[in-house]
Amino acid sequence: MNTNINPAINRVIYFHAGFGILLAACLLFLSQSAQAGVAGHVQFVNGFVQVTNAAGQVHPLQKGDAIHESDTVTTNKNSSAQIKMRDGGLIAVRPDSQLKFDSFVFMGEQDGKEKSFFSLLKGGFRAITGLIGQKNKDNYRIKTLASTIGIRGTDHEVFVVVPGSELAATNPAGTYNKVNVGETIITTNKGTVNILPNQMGFAAAADQMPLLQPINLNLFTAVPAPTPQAKGESATGRNNAGMDNLLQEQNTVLENAVPKNTTLKPIVIDRPSAPPIVF
Repeated sequence: MNTNINPAINRVIYFHAGFGILLAACLLFLSQSAQAGVAGHVQFVNGFVQVTNAAGQVHPLQKGDAIHESDTVTTNKNSSAQIKMRDGGLIAVRPDSQLKFDSFVFMGEQDGKEKSFFSLLKGGFRAITGLIGQKNKDNYRIKTLASTIGIRGTDHEVFVVVPGSELAATNPAGTYNKVNVGETIITTNKGTVNILPNQMGFAAAADQMPLLQPINLNLFTAVPAPTPQAKGESATGRNNAGMDNLLQEQNTVLENAVPKNTTLKPIVIDRPSAPPIVF
C-alpha cells in the first residue's frame, strides 16, 4: 500500500475491502443456510402426488418443488414421482407409496457429516445412490417397520407390503429389497443378509432373520439382459438414462398403464457378459 496516500483515503480503501470480505462471507452463509435441510428437487410427477411437511401441512407436489428433511411423499394408486437428490442420487417413488425423508445433510463433499436417511412406510421406490454412502457407508440407510437397509454403492429397489393391504392377500407382508447394481444389506434384530445384483432379500418382521428369496415378480418387473456399455459412455449418463425410463417401467407393475409411444430401455452396466437384469 502506498504510504503517501491520504490517511483518510486509506481508511476508505480498507473499509471497502473489509466490507467486501464480510459481504462475501454473508452471501456464502446465506447460500449454505438456504440449502440446509433441502434433500432434493422434484424432476417429474405423474398423476396426483402430495407432500406432508414436519408441521403436518399437506400440498400437491409439482415439478421443481424442493423436498426437505422430514417431508413425506405420498403417491396415489396410479401416480409416481422422481426426485433428484442434492448429492447426485436419484429416487423414483412408485404408485401407492409413502416415503419419508428423515434426514439429509450434504455440504458438497464427503466429510463424514453427510447423511441420507429414509423411512419407507408402504409401497416402494427405486434409488440410484449419489455421493452419500460411497465413502461412509453407514451414512445412508432406509428404515422400514421390519428392517434397516444399508448400501454399498448401488442401484436398488425397496418394497414394503403392509399387513392387511390388498397386496398382502397374494404376497407375504414385510420388506423386499432387490439389487440391480452394487450391493445392499438388510438387517433385523436377528441378523444381516448381503444382497448382490439380481438377488432379493426379504424380512418378514424385526424379530425374524432376513432371507434371500427368488425375486418376487408380483412386485418387480423382469426385462431382457442389457447391451454392453458403449465406449466412452459415462456411469452418470447410464444412471440418468435408466432413471428417465424408470417411472414408465414401474408403471407396468401393479396394473398401471405405460404411456404410449415410449421405448423402455434397461440400465446398462459395466460387465460385457452380465446375466439378465430385473427391474
